[in-house]
Amino acid sequence: MISKGFSIRKQIPGWPDDGPISPCFKALSGFVDQDLPDSPRGFGRRTVSPVGADLARIYAQRSLRVLFADTGGSGVAPWRGLIILDADFRDEGQVQSPATIAMIAHELTHLLQREINQPHYWPSGGLRPTFGRRWIGDSTNYMEVISYLVGWTVEYDFTLARMSSPGRTPGQQARDERTLATIRDRLATLTGPDPRNACRLLLKLFPKNAVYRQNYRVESRSPDGRIPPGSWHNWLRQMGFSRPAIDHIMVLASRGHAEWIEADQVT
Repeated sequence: MISKGFSIRKQIPGWPDDGPISPCFKALSGFVDQDLPDSPRGFGRRTVSPVGADLARIYAQRSLRVLFADTGGSGVAPWRGLIILDADFRDEGQVQSPATIAMIAHELTHLLQREINQPHYWPSGGLRPTFGRRWIGDSTNYMEVISYLVGWTVEYDFTLARMSSPGRTPGQQARDERTLATIRDRLATLTGPDPRNACRLLLKLFPKNAVYRQNYRVESRSPDGRIPPGSWHNWLRQMGFSRPAIDHIMVLASRGHAEWIEADQVT
């Protein structure tokens, strides 16, 4: 954690220029030009990512703390009000690619979940001695499903926007196309009718993730799998996301191919 040095800084409301993740918030709220026949001279503007713009709006009046350390390139939201990011994501490093923007969006979504603070379904992550669970930083795989819905959609939108950038080679364009197709398929699985299948997708994609595997073992002992009642879009609405943003996720998911993962594929 200390090989790259570490620092903790507070992100205050309003995305000040010196805020630790203001570059990411400004990117999430960014616009692109597009051809709109009913706009003056045929051109208008739209947000790069409806989901990302919602996330930036939600945090416009919130504060949080950001710890930069050597995480091996990952992010963590261990408890309410704190995210941990790799030191390489300081300043403009956090907007170096669609994937890095998406990773931060993923962790910011976890903080919204922790604000719900319902220990069984939406733990705050704070100290809570409980047999069989992490005493600090407790989480669920359904929390991950929701955060990946947000993060992967943000990555999709920024990848799509990047494809129109001048100078992209045919090889880069082809890689971007493959990324978009992969994300559509993942979104189709995550938004499917069986949330347990959505949770299993994460175990299949990240078989070495110790947290996901520990969550899976704990959740297999719970009748409801620590999956809250209600749909994924209902929970995103409760976190502050708009209906157009949720519709955007649904449209992308409808263009993908859902996958069914048997339990024996992840055990």
